[in-house]
Amino acid sequence: MIEFWVGVDGGGTHTRARIRDRTGNLLGEGRTAGSNLELGIEVAHANVLAAIASARITAGLGIESEQLMGVGLALACAELADCYHAMLAMPFPFASVRLTSDAFGACLGAFGGEEGAILIAGTGSAGLIYRHGQLHTCSGRGFPISDLGSGAWLGLRAIQQSLLCHDGILPPSTLAIRLLDHFRRDQAEVVRWAARAIPADYGHFAPWVFDAASDGDELANQLLDETCTQLHTLLEGMQQLGASQIALLGGIGMRLAPRLAHVNLVHPQADALEGAILFAQSEALPCLHC
Repeated sequence: MIEFWVGVDGGGTHTRARIRDRTGNLLGEGRTAGSNLELGIEVAHANVLAAIASARITAGLGIESEQLMGVGLALACAELADCYHAMLAMPFPFASVRLTSDAFGACLGAFGGEEGAILIAGTGSAGLIYRHGQLHTCSGRGFPISDLGSGAWLGLRAIQQSLLCHDGILPPSTLAIRLLDHFRRDQAEVVRWAARAIPADYGHFAPWVFDAASDGDELANQLLDETCTQLHTLLEGMQQLGASQIALLGGIGMRLAPRLAHVNLVHPQADALEGAILFAQSEALPCLHC
């Protein structure tokens, strides 16, 4: 018998877990590093278990309680069939485990389990339309080929443009100076870093762009305008595909929402963790690869 419902939201940077009892009382939350499935199934699996363990400890529950947990996992790249099946093949100690994408978890949370559409702009970006019982994904195919308007995309553009400032092709910029100082003004160090960087590493620089923009830096404001253009393209396309209500989510999306005021956006009812709990509780919701 399931006594506890657990929701997990995992992206490229963070994994968050939330535990509620059968009556809906919040018992505890936990947080660890990212669990985007393309980072590696073993890494994602370990971080999911660590996040749930952290939430369990915060809730004052013993390890034996895991056998009484119904878990909903809303993880980035679960829409990829090979990642989906590989993750579900991993060992879990819980009473039940259901897996869906972070986008669908966010959509369920945003619309209280009802149909709607969301655009997540965090470390990565992904749009999802839940309409007529069907799921339609937009973008979200991973960095760098997709994930437009994301933190990783913004960080990459910031580095690219900062190098052009260094070369004298673009005007001087305080953002460019700060970024290049981070790499000790060594272009070779930038190249070496990029060879091993993951999306979260690029996303690390996104807040620097917002900070520089607030100080009036021209390059930083141009980069935020570019990011808004990418997000607007996705939002407009989703509307053309039939999305009448769209919630804009994620750290980048939330910060840029005021710049997208001309787009008809709705405020989410709850977060992806609540959506993951709803997914864990309902067999009737669409399964990605069933």
